[in-house]
Amino acid sequence: MNRIVLDPKKCTGCRVCEAVCSLKNEGESNPVKSRIKVVRTVEDLILHSIPVFCLQCEEAYCAAVCPVQAIAKDSMGVLNVDENKCIGCKLCEIACPVGAIAVNPEKHVALKCNQCGGDPECVKYCYPEAIRYLPGERVGIAVARSRAGKFMELV
Repeated sequence: MNRIVLDPKKCTGCRVCEAVCSLKNEGESNPVKSRIKVVRTVEDLILHSIPVFCLQCEEAYCAAVCPVQAIAKDSMGVLNVDENKCIGCKLCEIACPVGAIAVNPEKHVALKCNQCGGDPECVKYCYPEAIRYLPGERVGIAVARSRAGKFMELV
């Protein structure tokens, strides 16, 4: 299974990922209906932007707490929300350790990254390449390189 990977140092905070995600999945460019959220924080007077999206957890708390089993893995191994089953109770939103799930305010169903069926729009339109789509076995290598780079900065 491929995974979406983030390099937060490359994110410019443009929020294009939010716009294209909601356009692809909801038919309108509306950050409230996006399955990816750009969170902004200030540290030492520096603005940081971090896209937050579903990490496709091996042990998915969102699926475990869903009282109607509306969240399940598809044939590609991606956790998806079945909108016909979802009752909008927000238990998945509370259980998500990274805050990657929100309930659509109009439809009252959970919104979480579905990786756009294997062709994520956020990745296609992320010009600084802060968001990438890598084969699962390469994700560990990308993380290791990132951490090694941080270590080398300290030396």
